Amino acid sequence: MTTMRALRALLMLSMAQLALALSLQTIHSRKTISIHSSLARCAPRVSRSSTNRHLCWSLRSLASSQDSPNGSTKNSTNGSTTTDLQSEESGSSSNGNGFDNNQDESLPLDDNESKETHLEPPVPSSTLKFRTTSYDLTQAAIVGALTGFSVALFKLSIEAVREFCYQQPILSINPLLTVFIPAAGGLVVGTLLLLGAFPPGLRGTVKEVDQDRGPGRNSRMRIQTQLNFLRKSVAAIFTLGTGCSLGPEGPCVEIGMSMARACMDIFPQRDMTRRTNWNLLLLSCGAAAGVASGFNAPLAGTFFAIEIMQKAFAAVRDESKNNSNDKNSNNAMQSILSTTENITPVLLASVLAALISRALLGNHLVLTLTNYSLKTPLIELPLYLLLGAVSGFVAFFFSRVANLSKSFFDGDLGADSVRSVMHSLPPTVKPLMGGLLCGIVGLFFPQILFFGYETLNSLLANTTLPTTLLLSLLFVKTVMTAVSAGSGLVGGTFAPALFLGAMVGASFHNIVALLFQLVMQLGGTGVFQTPLLELADVPAYAMVGAASVLAALFRAPLTASLLLFELTRDYDVILPLMASAGVGSVVGDILEEKFELAQERRQRRRRDQDSVSWGDLSDWTGK
Repeated sequence: MTTMRALRALLMLSMAQLALALSLQTIHSRKTISIHSSLARCAPRVSRSSTNRHLCWSLRSLASSQDSPNGSTKNSTNGSTTTDLQSEESGSSSNGNGFDNNQDESLPLDDNESKETHLEPPVPSSTLKFRTTSYDLTQAAIVGALTGFSVALFKLSIEAVREFCYQQPILSINPLLTVFIPAAGGLVVGTLLLLGAFPPGLRGTVKEVDQDRGPGRNSRMRIQTQLNFLRKSVAAIFTLGTGCSLGPEGPCVEIGMSMARACMDIFPQRDMTRRTNWNLLLLSCGAAAGVASGFNAPLAGTFFAIEIMQKAFAAVRDESKNNSNDKNSNNAMQSILSTTENITPVLLASVLAALISRALLGNHLVLTLTNYSLKTPLIELPLYLLLGAVSGFVAFFFSRVANLSKSFFDGDLGADSVRSVMHSLPPTVKPLMGGLLCGIVGLFFPQILFFGYETLNSLLANTTLPTTLLLSLLFVKTVMTAVSAGSGLVGGTFAPALFLGAMVGASFHNIVALLFQLVMQLGGTGVFQTPLLELADVPAYAMVGAASVLAALFRAPLTASLLLFELTRDYDVILPLMASAGVGSVVGDILEEKFELAQERRQRRRRDQDSVSWGDLSDWTGK
């Protein structure tokens, strides 16, 4: 039964993405045919009115720009080549309304055409702006709805694979066989790599969209893109369904971006600069929808687009500054998400994705926080600030371990014999190695395996875990997440970062409580024996620690704070959350900067160009 559910979910996801690519390409083709048909009807009826000539010239330019790869138009009368309407008008006289009076001979009349025949009057600019805004919001709504539906199918598929793998009767007879379940997931990922490398992650996708300056992708390119993203989504399903130590939010973001790429160029074309700018904004809508549907948190998804996507745009812009041909791209990317009209599509996509995902999943397969109490948040504020600083060190440590793991699996770290062996191994074998290591370690620490949010929810609800176990889980989870990502398994680090932060916060609470008890036992009096220093519950510190590590790892304190605020729906938690997350992010930045300055290597990269800066370690997959 579970096998059929898994196959049915995978089949639905595959058919949905293929049908989406085909249907959107059909819309794009019909739109092009409609423009050419309008031009054919308009040409014989053109009069000598400058307004009518301008309308037909616009239709002709728009239709020709779709036939020419570089957007140039060919004048059918005199054979001259023009790039756009603005360049054609720059050297000609104007009638006061911005239209050219020197185009009478370029658009000849039909001999049988009556001079009284006129086209429709020009559309007011306010109407055109309303139409453009309607197109944009409709496109963003489509991206949000498709992302919410696809993410729900993605999570249901993970759950189906997990039930199939871990509910076999033979496992109750011989539990040692569970070692091979994560290895089986790595084997599936390696098999999918035989078909080619997986698509890039967030920053790589932003770079591809920014460099796409053509008139639009054809049906073959659209279908190929969706097939590649589908293959990567299937790899993530088996990575997470078999329990490998990664998280689903990175693939959820990529699902949203794949929906955005499928919806690009389905409405009236813009010029090259505006088209690139809008496509990047649409990519932000998809990323925000992925986070919103993954966590059921639309505000966090919106701020994810503002913080993380803007950093990705800045990284791509800085990378292309040395290329003199990319100056227009740099100028276009500076205004993304900086105005109200650009924020509105992101909000709409996030809300729709969260609503659809919640309707399909309910309260299952999401992160839930148990009851907690903040006893004296103002008095405990210094403790929360100290917890933020500790979280910054933990995020820095995880980042370094992740890079070392990547270097090891690439054959750039270790003894010469180890390097030669890792270099000789094909990329398809390395995910199997990572899965096998996860299975072996999972025998001793099953909490580090990914079983949805059940493990994290139970750890947040448990207030009796010893500090030694919490610190052991912190270290083991850090190493195994780095191994899973470096070996080529597909997933993100949102959920692992929350896990690490919860372990930091819970252990921090236990240590502080122990110190207070020692002070009281040694004869402490006064404030140490008053209710003013009564600590909050363990779940409260675990929650604040989770937000702090998330903020420090992603450099996104607002996203982390709003995420936990949406999950708790408690306004009182905002103060410790924002204070701790802000300190954690600052400490993480300082540590990374100091570390980079201390490195005496020629190839040094900034922290915002590091592939773990936003948590999507799948950027390394297949390289």
